[in-house]
Amino acid sequence: MSAMRGAVVGVVCALSLAVASPAVAGAASKHGGTKATTTTTLNQAAATPQVTAAFVTLFNSNDKKLTNREQLIQSASKYKSKFVKLFSSTVAKANPTVAQVTAVTFPGTAACKAAVKVPVCAAVTYNIDTATTGATLLAGQTGYAVYVGGKWLVSNVSFCALAKLAGVTC
Repeated sequence: MSAMRGAVVGVVCALSLAVASPAVAGAASKHGGTKATTTTTLNQAAATPQVTAAFVTLFNSNDKKLTNREQLIQSASKYKSKFVKLFSSTVAKANPTVAQVTAVTFPGTAACKAAVKVPVCAAVTYNIDTATTGATLLAGQTGYAVYVGGKWLVSNVSFCALAKLAGVTC
């Protein structure tokens, strides 16, 4: 079962790199002749594997490249010390985890701004499993990915919620 999850993780990561079309595109339009507003068009089919890959990669404790994983947090520089504390602890090293995304949905702008203070986000349902046995540690977790700087990232809210469960306060 664990080997199957590892294969799925590899496929998801490969898919996220292979997506040719942009997940989100901005287009300016004029209203009333004087003000320009920006609207965002979301390509959910392209965004879903990218969102999935962000969660799967961030919580893959078998990946020892902490810098690459850390960059998947919305405010990576702000939470660097928390990230390092969380994933470098002896407990984390002794109990490696993986994430399994079970659903991705895309709330509207108002819901995203209320939940994570950005206009484009994805609601993610996922499990945290042990990397060694595949047993589920946390089932049905709900978090958010945010689209910032042209990338899908795990939201600060989601990272901090899981960090808190491990005794790390953001």
